Amino acid sequence: MRRVLWLLPLLALAGCKKETAQGAVRLTVAYDGFRPGCVLVMARDVASGKELSEQVADERVPTSGSFLVGVLAQEDWGNTVEVEARAFERACAGTPVVRNSEQVTLTAGKVTEATLQLAATDGDKDGYVATRSGGTDCDDGDADVHPGATERCNQEDDNCNGQADQQELSLEQSCTNAQSCSGTRRCGDNGQVVCDVPNGTVGYPDADRDGHGDKKAPAESFCNGVPAGYVAGPATDCDDSSANVRPGAVERCNDVDDNCDGNVNEGIPAPGTPCMGEFQCSGQYACDTVSGNAVCNTTQQPSNWMLDEDGDGYGGGTVTRSCVSPGAGYITQAGDCREGNPFTYPGAPEICDAEDNNCDDQVEATSVCSDPRWVAQTVSAITFNWRSVVTLASGEVGVVGSNDVRARLPAGGTSFQATTQGCGSNVDRYALWVDANNGRGYMGSFGGRLDIQDPGSLNCTASQDLNREIRGLVGIRNGTNLEIHGVTPAFDLSGAGSTFIWNGASTLTYGTTPVAPLYDVHGINRNALFAVGATLAGPSPRIYRFNPSNGQWQQETLPSNVGQVRLNGVWVVNEKLAFAVGTDNTVLKWDGATWSKMAFPATHTDNLTSIVAFGASSAYATAFAGRIYRYDGQDWRVAHETTSARFNDIAGTSPANLWVVGEGGQIFHWPQWP
Repeated sequence: MRRVLWLLPLLALAGCKKETAQGAVRLTVAYDGFRPGCVLVMARDVASGKELSEQVADERVPTSGSFLVGVLAQEDWGNTVEVEARAFERACAGTPVVRNSEQVTLTAGKVTEATLQLAATDGDKDGYVATRSGGTDCDDGDADVHPGATERCNQEDDNCNGQADQQELSLEQSCTNAQSCSGTRRCGDNGQVVCDVPNGTVGYPDADRDGHGDKKAPAESFCNGVPAGYVAGPATDCDDSSANVRPGAVERCNDVDDNCDGNVNEGIPAPGTPCMGEFQCSGQYACDTVSGNAVCNTTQQPSNWMLDEDGDGYGGGTVTRSCVSPGAGYITQAGDCREGNPFTYPGAPEICDAEDNNCDDQVEATSVCSDPRWVAQTVSAITFNWRSVVTLASGEVGVVGSNDVRARLPAGGTSFQATTQGCGSNVDRYALWVDANNGRGYMGSFGGRLDIQDPGSLNCTASQDLNREIRGLVGIRNGTNLEIHGVTPAFDLSGAGSTFIWNGASTLTYGTTPVAPLYDVHGINRNALFAVGATLAGPSPRIYRFNPSNGQWQQETLPSNVGQVRLNGVWVVNEKLAFAVGTDNTVLKWDGATWSKMAFPATHTDNLTSIVAFGASSAYATAFAGRIYRYDGQDWRVAHETTSARFNDIAGTSPANLWVVGEGGQIFHWPQWP
């Protein structure tokens, strides 16, 4: 409830339960465009002329623009009362700047509402009303100009008394300054009157010795030069008590106009403004009183982030302290004892891979891996060579090779079902990809045939005949559509290879980007799809990456130390990790941005034919000479060696389920035959 005033001895009406036998008035006095210094409120009985009044002054005048007055008619008053309000600039004396009145007819026992509106203009809010509105402010656009203001030496009537500076400030009159120098009263640079000494020097106080005169102090004239503690004009120091405050000073975060430009803390974040502090922790800016700088005070505590490169839910390696994730793949759960191997983390089940999978500082027990070794079987009695092997998460394995031999190990089975029937004759198949969604196999041959074989069937369907050697196939989903990407080595006298996209049916499209002869292709999606090979001359190694925006292949930049080699195999783990292998012990690693050459043992000079990888610290490669290499995040080592086989391809679902195929019809498995 707003404050209710009353005219003594009248009774305030707000909350009053006393009967109003003569009637009463609830009067609102409102003022607009100014705030009066004093308001005189009067109530007058029209019949008798009797009146009462009350002054509302100073802090009793609300800033809200109105106040209430309760008027309770006296017993000897009539039923008509005139209420009046007069507003004054200062005290309730003299001529009011505005007045208003109204006659109110009273009703016995009732309260009648009335409002008196007072309007005037105080444009500069100095407490004085403009002369055009009945006030005394001779310049309502300047708060420093009003009656009673200090007269300044500026050719303005600052105190509105009608006198010019010449008269009021006694300008051009003789004077003697503090140094006993005779001179003439004149205007100084800062609006103060100075005693101007002929041939003298004007000086301004410089109490803080910062070389800038006090702009608030009057200038002084000196007969014998400017003494210590003064400087020649102009006076520009806005705080002569501090040498740190002066024109040209560095603005600091201290709510002070350090450089005297009229602004505070300009160019400095305002206290309370949100900020990002150390370790990317959010906070708010605050002023450091010691340095004068704005500092970011954070309330968050940073976490220890580690890269979970293998996606097993545990991080390892370098710790990054931050309040936000440093990027994709970072987590706060630590403890991975072999980062880069998705089968190794705290609590992981032990598998037969010679690793401490559960991070308890012990490798798998005998009960988990009783007789770990590479076991070989010869599948089919026909003399042939296996070219490609595919493994599925379901446990199914498929292999293809020369002489149209195809074999499939069913999920949970212990022996391969091999056949040469129902799919042509004397077809040398180099490439195989199996759709994990339905078990359908897609095959590419030396002669250029693309065939399809459904699970449970010995027959296959010849879909396309490219008339060029097909060395690699991989299926990629483009939305709901299946794209089978394939590559070929040189197919004509030009020595160029080719790429194509097959929909698994009748549609096949060749890539238009010129490429070198290619020998393998692999990827996990259209953003991470690579093909490898080499030019015929040299040879010069080549890696191409598929560009999903235009459907073409772009050549990758390879390290200069690769040498003249041919790349035979490629494996993509994720969008930031891939491997490629080739002749002369060549292993390349891609980190999501660049390719680098990995160190490889020089014990043998091997033609590496294929690679499978599960993470940055878990990869396996085959060599045609009968060696299988393993990478554990530290170095490459021979995991198995035989003189009775030549290896062409490797695949697997984990380091405890690896399949290798090669010449002579042999298939190898780690750690035991199923």
